[in-house]
Amino acid sequence: MNVQIKELRHAFGAKTVLNGISFEIKEGEIFSLIGPNGAGKTTTLRCLYGDIVWDGGTILLNGQKVSSKLKEKIAVVTENRFSFSRFTGEDHVKLWKALYPSWDEKVFGSFFTHYNFELQARADTYSMGWKTLLNLALALSSGADLLILDEPTQNLDPLVRQEVLNILHTFVEREGKTIIISSHEIFELEEITSSFAILKEGDILYTDHLDDAKEKHRIVNQEEKVSYGEVIGLVKNETLIRTEQEVGRYPTFQEIILGYLQGKKHFLPFSR
Repeated sequence: MNVQIKELRHAFGAKTVLNGISFEIKEGEIFSLIGPNGAGKTTTLRCLYGDIVWDGGTILLNGQKVSSKLKEKIAVVTENRFSFSRFTGEDHVKLWKALYPSWDEKVFGSFFTHYNFELQARADTYSMGWKTLLNLALALSSGADLLILDEPTQNLDPLVRQEVLNILHTFVEREGKTIIISSHEIFELEEITSSFAILKEGDILYTDHLDDAKEKHRIVNQEEKVSYGEVIGLVKNETLIRTEQEVGRYPTFQEIILGYLQGKKHFLPFSR
């Protein structure tokens, strides 16, 4: 599913949360929305799946506005995991089956067998990790064309985190689906991200395809002379610059994110 967001604006009362943000996602991509707490990531996702009515701008899914029919093709793992905490796991499975006409019982059965979900237990008795896993299983079994995942690896142990990342990558490669991920886990996202946007204080600082972003930036020593380019920010004792000049080295995904979020100032709480 293709996603187009143009000049999206929203405020809660007097507090502006989104300042006219724009980005596009192509079908078959894993798109990472990255930023600090309070940047507007969850609000952007809530606008996308129609949980709130935004103040201005446009959201188009395959060229269409969000509708009840289109929502059958969108599966969401929210920050809060379960809306009905007193439901059992089995209750949630029945609910998702009723909501999604393209539900894939075989996929869910594979999750059930591998992770041995206790579906007779109430959701509020699950650990945070189990809540995350069951929600991911439901979303991936839904048959939806667009998955919106808020912190999909939160509270998972390292082995399961890696399994989940592999599952998401394989899901997109084999099925041609689209995934939007909001996360703080920059390091692990580099393994699966196709494109991304960096969000801070309601503004998009930078958005691009990952491979293109690496080509357009360099990491250089702070003493190194560069004839032209734009200084983006500090990354530890080095500098992220945007340039086509063959200097320094190519940055990692993490260094691109940190450079844009950090800017040109270091914070040190110690006096010299």
